Amino acid sequence: MKKLFCLLLLLPLFAVAQKVITHTVGPKESLTSIGRLYNINGRELANYNKIDYDKGLTLGQVLKIPVTNGTNTVPTPVKEVAPVKATPVVKPVAVTKENSAPFYHTVEKKQTLYAISKLYNVAIPDIKKWNNLTEDALSEGAKIIVGYGAKKGEATAEQNVVKAPPVVVKETPVIKKPEEKEIAVVTKPAEVKPVIKEEVPKPVKTAPIATAPVSNVKAADFKGGVFKTVFEEQTKGKSLASETGTAGIFKSTSGWEDGKYYCLHNAANAGTIIKITNNSTGKTVYAKVLDLIPDIKQNSGLIIRLSNAAADILGAAADGKMDCTLNYSK
Repeated sequence: MKKLFCLLLLLPLFAVAQKVITHTVGPKESLTSIGRLYNINGRELANYNKIDYDKGLTLGQVLKIPVTNGTNTVPTPVKEVAPVKATPVVKPVAVTKENSAPFYHTVEKKQTLYAISKLYNVAIPDIKKWNNLTEDALSEGAKIIVGYGAKKGEATAEQNVVKAPPVVVKETPVIKKPEEKEIAVVTKPAEVKPVIKEEVPKPVKTAPIATAPVSNVKAADFKGGVFKTVFEEQTKGKSLASETGTAGIFKSTSGWEDGKYYCLHNAANAGTIIKITNNSTGKTVYAKVLDLIPDIKQNSGLIIRLSNAAADILGAAADGKMDCTLNYSK
């Protein structure tokens, strides 16, 4: 009886034990904006993760978020993401193209296939197949299929939309119970990612985008890479744009054995092949544009980021940065 009494006294202590969730840093997010999501001071969040508040964050960096029974949790668990401004979230339905209704996305200004595939977690080849696309470039305002919803004769994709609850106070993260495997977080509408599970092709897996030294593994010399012939086709009979400046790199599994080099660039459209020349060594590679360079502190002053396999062929310095010249079709 005495042991049972002691156990009852300890139960409240277990109930207030602190729990921890994680948050992956997205584009343009800071300690302050992330702290606002979870109702925690940005500097306290930096101290909790033992990082320098003034140095900022890296895209793809994982932060630990302390969760207590205070104001930074929502006691009612939810099973689906509900955006703040009533943006629809499509429930995943395991159906085929032949017996289902398509789900559409309207292309925004400068939005690429790569960005849309990341937004909906679907493969780029699938999007191109569903929409009969032969090129990577998209037109602003175009409506494209990004997945398939309910079966015909049952609930349609629109009927499977979960409406957002009314916002009473400033945006608050909504989490599932700690024992569940996934934690759904309410973010701004542009960051909502519907759960449509598809395999993502290898070239997409380049996060986190951060300064990294050239790998000790030497890439095979593919004479500039397999995209050289595509560059010649794109520039045939056209005037070329030229830029000179500093290049950075990102880690990628592509290029080392297949000669497929990729890059991030703010002026050229996705799918454009850029000729990159190291001004110090005179070496040249041809890289395909995947997306824009993320607007974060680490990318300040860079005109391009290219895969580490391409940087290895160019003979980049140990810190991964180099002075280069770019040429591509306008």
